[in-house]
Amino acid sequence: MDASFYLLLAIGLLGALDVVYFHIYRCRLHLRPECRREVLWHTVRHLIYALQFLWVSHLRFHGAALLLLAVLYAVDVFVAWADVWEEKDSRASQGGLPRGEYLMHVVLSLLVGLYLLSTFHAVWPDRLLPTAILVAPPAVPAALRAFMTLMGVVALAAFVHDLHRWLSPPPARVAADREPLARRIVVEALIPAPVERVWERSQTPELHTGWDLRFSHIRYLPEQDERGFHRMEYRTCLGFGLEIAGWGRYLQNAPLVRSTFEFGSEDPKSLITHGRGVWLYERRPEGTFFKTVFDYETRHGVVGELLDFYVFRPLMQLATEWSFETLRRWCAGDEAAVAHRRSRWRFLVFLCSRALGRHPEPGAARSWLGSGRAPTLTPSAAHAPVEVVP
Repeated sequence: MDASFYLLLAIGLLGALDVVYFHIYRCRLHLRPECRREVLWHTVRHLIYALQFLWVSHLRFHGAALLLLAVLYAVDVFVAWADVWEEKDSRASQGGLPRGEYLMHVVLSLLVGLYLLSTFHAVWPDRLLPTAILVAPPAVPAALRAFMTLMGVVALAAFVHDLHRWLSPPPARVAADREPLARRIVVEALIPAPVERVWERSQTPELHTGWDLRFSHIRYLPEQDERGFHRMEYRTCLGFGLEIAGWGRYLQNAPLVRSTFEFGSEDPKSLITHGRGVWLYERRPEGTFFKTVFDYETRHGVVGELLDFYVFRPLMQLATEWSFETLRRWCAGDEAAVAHRRSRWRFLVFLCSRALGRHPEPGAARSWLGSGRAPTLTPSAAHAPVEVVP
């Protein structure tokens, strides 16, 4: 089974690249309604390959137990053909498969053919042995076996995650704002406090850094633009002596109603090069409806785009939501909220809870990635379209 092991390892690595780059990042299949059935086939394949990763790296099937493998590989072939058949319709709106993905599928098909032949050759003699499933790892380095085991666990987790997402579409309120190519960060909170208090604590640099986990220091610079707006300096301490510097400035400022801004950084440690955003304020009987929508461009080419897609943007989204919730509690009268929630360890626990599927508490700040044009905008704000183009 040594040859089968190495072929499956190559298939797994290339398949992961296919999923991460083409399916999720470039084509955004999980966000396109026309690709829903194709996504289901991909989800089933996560389970199929999770089982293959785990059995090839640890087990050996003898006698009638080989029928289990026959069923597994038959299902794999069926799902693969169903996926290919579905792609004709599901990718029509995108002009078909990207050339790179088509080439990837050709290479994977050749490797899968070699893998099936190698596996058949290795297990054929075992049909004559007494029926059993034995722990008999292939003669490969233990580190590689551990790595393939990890691949199996990750594939199994991906199956559970994607199946849950496929069966549980987002709430209509959020789904209405999700466009396949729109990944602006949208955060909102209903704060039980007058708009004057929310405006002061979000527009005054010394107060802003108290509740906003994203910034360690904000200050106005002396120079002003032709409209009288000061340029601002942002600094964020990452720990271990590392710090990221950036800048920001207002584009428009309607007190107690709307604040439009742009921001950026020349610091190579920052993934952000330039971005724009808006803060919206509205009086409500319950207090103040506070919302932000922002977007940005990244540096470091495709690597930076992938890091942003999978790590940085979700992290920035949740850090903004955490900060809005801190502001909501502080403005509601919890004077200890700022000091309590500046802890990065507590924020890490929050990230883990979200990764495990926990939703915001009723009444708490909430966030998502979308266009920012959903009807969650209040009537007065909805009359002014939110355009956030870096």
